[in-house]
Amino acid sequence: MQQPRHNGTNLTVLGVASLSTTLPVVGAVLVLLFVLMKPEATSGFAFHERLAYWAAHIGLGLASLVLASKMLRPQLPGRAPQWLIVLATGLIGAAILAPLYLLLEGLVPAHLVDEPDDWLDEFAARGGLQAVIAEFIEVAPVFLAAWFAVNLPLLFGAAESGSEPPQDPDEPADQSKPEDDIRARLPRAIGSDIVLISSDMHYLHVHTTRGKCMLLGTLRDAARQLGETGMLVHRSHWVAHNHVQRLARRGRNWECVMSNDLRVPISRRNQQKAAEWYGRTGNVVSLTANKARATKRPG
Repeated sequence: MQQPRHNGTNLTVLGVASLSTTLPVVGAVLVLLFVLMKPEATSGFAFHERLAYWAAHIGLGLASLVLASKMLRPQLPGRAPQWLIVLATGLIGAAILAPLYLLLEGLVPAHLVDEPDDWLDEFAARGGLQAVIAEFIEVAPVFLAAWFAVNLPLLFGAAESGSEPPQDPDEPADQSKPEDDIRARLPRAIGSDIVLISSDMHYLHVHTTRGKCMLLGTLRDAARQLGETGMLVHRSHWVAHNHVQRLARRGRNWECVMSNDLRVPISRRNQQKAAEWYGRTGNVVSLTANKARATKRPG
């Protein structure tokens, strides 16, 4: 199999893992870092108190980002600037986080709580709503800075993919495509022959025969735009019919083995549909006898 010739648009965090995989790792590292650094906010805490404090604060912060992403995802316009989506997700996450942090502060022992010493503390003391607003004002700047830092590889990658590279002589000239077609949004360097698409919070990982990139959008919309060329085999994965080599079965779990050697999980409710599309022989499902009909059957 020919290996992809372009991986420069691998816009996952740090070019290593997806957002949903990276965030828990980032969270664990931050908890350990803050516990060991003993910042002023937990200067009087014992080790186990620092560990519980930062695990709760950072865990809730990451959870609020995931929730904000799920809330925002159905509303995303396909061509919205990625910096705007990062900003909106961060603001919504901070708004979710503010009341949760207030509840956490109520659990901190009284002798560890600082006395009010600025106008924001005085404003928060006026009532519950003011306290939530004050917490949001205090949390949002740091929260947004951290969220933009996590997304920097994605933002820089999006800016780079906006410039058109020279046309590859091996790549056929692009035909005009509708503006809402996901293929029209792919960087020219990776071509438009899509192998599979996976969702990752408010982003899509798009794998082509020549590389991969990350785009803003929803899997539901991408599947609709690509029509009968493939199918949703899982709520988080879409596969192109002509790139499914076979189906592999591991116990009760099924996977699509793709032309780029990636394996895509099939949800249990879609196993029968996948078998009807691609044929079945024993524990391994082969596509050899079904490629001809794959382009004729409805998606």
